[in-house]
Amino acid sequence: MEKPDQDSLFVSELTLAQAKMRNYLAKLLANSSSTDDVLQECNKVLWVKRSDWDPQTIFLKWAYRVCFFQVKAYLRNQSREKLVFNGELLDILGKEEPDESASKERQEAMNKCLRKIDSKERNLLLERYQGEISVEKLANREGIQPNTLSQKLLRLRHQLLNCIQSNLKTI
Repeated sequence: MEKPDQDSLFVSELTLAQAKMRNYLAKLLANSSSTDDVLQECNKVLWVKRSDWDPQTIFLKWAYRVCFFQVKAYLRNQSREKLVFNGELLDILGKEEPDESASKERQEAMNKCLRKIDSKERNLLLERYQGEISVEKLANREGIQPNTLSQKLLRLRHQLLNCIQSNLKTI
């Protein structure tokens, strides 16, 4: 996957995961007022390490691991100032896995939204991202400039993302 495409997918996944990451952090931090600060640090670390994420894996599982280690770092820093959870309790709380049903809901929402897109445009998306055909090859086949196709794919991805987010809000 090309870097701009992977960054766009990363931002989409990160955006969708924010509420669950915040809830996970709130649980680990016992609803501390520091939850939002730690979430912000997690977002920074995730952004810096975004190239380590494999889009074929569950984003939330990877994000939870980063959150877990950020909480450990935060608590280590706080322990110098006051009493906090011991590491053993944090290890027990940190074993939570992302809800698999949420992943299924996202997949169902994506399939529903894909069906709403014109068949020619849907086929372009599927060929590009499932078939992993380069933009250049696909553009040549379609008889358009690669830049034009890239812009079209970007608009389609945004349309798909907005539809998926809208569908997930109603669930």
